[in-house]
Amino acid sequence: MATSSPTITVVFPNDDDAKYDIGYYTNHHMPLIASKWGKYGIKGWSVTKFGPGADGSAPLYAFGSTVHWKDSQSITNAFSGPETGEIMSDIPNFSNKHPVFLYGEEVKNVVL
Repeated sequence: MATSSPTITVVFPNDDDAKYDIGYYTNHHMPLIASKWGKYGIKGWSVTKFGPGADGSAPLYAFGSTVHWKDSQSITNAFSGPETGEIMSDIPNFSNKHPVFLYGEEVKNVVL
């Protein structure tokens, strides 16, 4: 039986005054996270740019990412590590909004 994978999903509000650089986020910030926190147990990551809903309404969040971790202790260790300051101080380089962190557990992942 496969074990579940802890995840952190981070989303950024799609406010009217929001300014974002998703290219920087994808090509610099996420690789920074992987290089600094990889030793703690990151298994992978992805970035999603959100679009309008089926009814054309603006999305609540502009974009986000999901990071998959080896186990919950890996997350605790990473956020307690000395690299956290550097990672968090990079946020103003791509966003003028505070991120929303959602901690979860991947129950099932099907790729077709």
